[in-house]
Amino acid sequence: MKGRILTVMITALVTIILIAVAVYLIFGFSSKPGKIMSVNSPQGSFEAYVVESPSADPPKQSLFIAKAGTGEFRLVASLPEDIESAHKIYWTEDGNKAIFVTSWHLFVTDVQTFNTMKISLNPDWWKMHEGKKTFSSSGTSVVMEELILNGSDSLTYRTNLMTQPVTVSLTGL
Repeated sequence: MKGRILTVMITALVTIILIAVAVYLIFGFSSKPGKIMSVNSPQGSFEAYVVESPSADPPKQSLFIAKAGTGEFRLVASLPEDIESAHKIYWTEDGNKAIFVTSWHLFVTDVQTFNTMKISLNPDWWKMHEGKKTFSSSGTSVVMEELILNGSDSLTYRTNLMTQPVTVSLTGL
């Protein structure tokens, strides 16, 4: 009788360990964050890049700017897991501002002051699912159809959800 109980306990423990290892490997928790997108500034002084981190519900991305060749970097933004992802990176001609285009926002960062402007592209609202501790959006897809940099002073953009382009001043950044 004691031998059976011991066998059952060992079997249960081994099963739990195997399930934990499988979850760890299947959901990518054994992998490390990796750079998935990178663009150097026109003068080569800075690099704007996107890092994808392991996640049970990807994407889980963060936006960074680094000083070239120094190992120094700064976090621009951590994007909400599963909801927002980076699509493209632009630089102004003078290399002073990096623009990250995501599925929900434009992030414009001045590399000298590190002030960041966040412009909403998606008019959608997120919805909390009561009792489930999860949230979602309507799934409205936003595509950047036009982005024009007017020097370092302004940018003009239009998405698939807009009828007219919008110009944004970057002088106060």
